[in-house]
Amino acid sequence: MGLKGLGSFIKYFLFLFNAVILVAGCALVGFGIYARTSSSAVAKFSSILGSNLLPTLSLVLIITGVVIIILTFLGCCGAIKEVKCMLITFFLLILLLFVTFLVGGILLYVFRDKIEDIALTQLRGQLKTEYGRKGQEKVTEAWDSMQEIFHCCGLIGDVNSTESWAFYKLQSDWFYNNTDLAKTSRNLKVEYVPTSCCKDRKNTPNVTLCQGLSDVTRIPAVGPHVTTRQWNDQLYTQGCYTSVYEMVKSNAGVLIGVCGGIVFAMISGMVFSICLCKKIKDDDDYDCD
Repeated sequence: MGLKGLGSFIKYFLFLFNAVILVAGCALVGFGIYARTSSSAVAKFSSILGSNLLPTLSLVLIITGVVIIILTFLGCCGAIKEVKCMLITFFLLILLLFVTFLVGGILLYVFRDKIEDIALTQLRGQLKTEYGRKGQEKVTEAWDSMQEIFHCCGLIGDVNSTESWAFYKLQSDWFYNNTDLAKTSRNLKVEYVPTSCCKDRKNTPNVTLCQGLSDVTRIPAVGPHVTTRQWNDQLYTQGCYTSVYEMVKSNAGVLIGVCGGIVFAMISGMVFSICLCKKIKDDDDYDCD
């Protein structure tokens, strides 16, 4: 026992490496518990893709965090105590996680179109039949929050899409219910989009223009395709799926960097654990047998 030189460096480097990862594991567990128990924006958005989404994702975060904590415990103790059995177990578990991470990434890439179709079908169905309906307040709040945060309106596409801002007018039960209510109350003015699609919701004239109540020559009172004279500078015109996709695409470098960092951390952990195992002299008291 008692490594020197390069062996000592590897030992303490592996210990510090795992100590840092331990903090990340604790953070994942904490965030998973927070998301599972709070009524935050995360909880609101989860209702869009189904009531089971948030509990499932939060449980995955908690389990992942616990696994990371166990791994780092093995790595820290194995390194500082120079226990080969712990280091070998640490190596095998990281290898298993690495393979899982790799297979999961490949599956996501291969089935990306299928996943997109499923997501769009779910979003389209909720916006069409559940938005604005009594008893579906969580779905309505989730869509309103998403439209306000991402500066979007409707589902997918740009200003000329029939499924962006025009989705409300052409397909949603929300619009038809508002139309029937307007006729019943003898108020022929109909809101073509919800206020969450408006850029300036605190200014009544701007909201009136945004919703198509003050100018029947502009969108959303008229439908796509849109000419330059029909533009409405108070209305978000890009669909929410498109807005989120563009945001992810513009931050692709950050996401690739994070994934690359995770892969590098896994490979480094495996390499240093094997190197340390080779440096540790055989000792029957700490042998895996």
